[in-house]
Amino acid sequence: MSSKTIPKLAAPAASPPASAAIPAQAPKKGKVRKRKTLAEWAKDIRALHWAAIADEQVWSSAGGGWTAMPRAVGLICEVVVKEAHKKMFNASSAAGTTYMTLWMHSQASGIARVESEEDAAFESGYGGERGVTTFRRHLRTLKQMGFIDFVEESRGRVKWVLLFNPYQVVKKLHEEGHLDKQIFRAVSERAMGIGVSHEMEDEEGGAPDAAK
Repeated sequence: MSSKTIPKLAAPAASPPASAAIPAQAPKKGKVRKRKTLAEWAKDIRALHWAAIADEQVWSSAGGGWTAMPRAVGLICEVVVKEAHKKMFNASSAAGTTYMTLWMHSQASGIARVESEEDAAFESGYGGERGVTTFRRHLRTLKQMGFIDFVEESRGRVKWVLLFNPYQVVKKLHEEGHLDKQIFRAVSERAMGIGVSHEMEDEEGGAPDAAK
């Protein structure tokens, strides 16, 4: 009997390696919105509520004649100086207006330049013959409280004033018992609201204990 040759079966096609697999397409990213600046937001708000107001009717820093100061200065002038003065000297004082005037005359590096004591006194609300005397007395008060230092020139005239960091002064007044915890908390919350809570931190970097 003759033997028949059995044909060999073809080998199955090899599957492509995993590395050859078609990569999945990454999902398309949405368009990233650019965050508006504070100036752009302010302009939008004005357009929404006061659309008829032109640029010429509002003040702009682009025109010059401005200064830089901490946003909490208003609170410190009107509340902190007044209340701390009562605790330190057992008397009321309007030295906060002088403190605001000094910030209005600030230059840079903590320096305020008082070109005319008469004008600065009037700007602070002290007119008449005793205006400069009142202005100088309030300068001495602010120095005693730790807010400023100054150099006296001839005849007691003050031209150059050093403005210390007001947040550090507030913290020190509170630590020394010259400032109630409610006022200290108000300044601390204001600092948090404007993004400068680090100014009120203690030396170890922790948050201040406002409950003291």
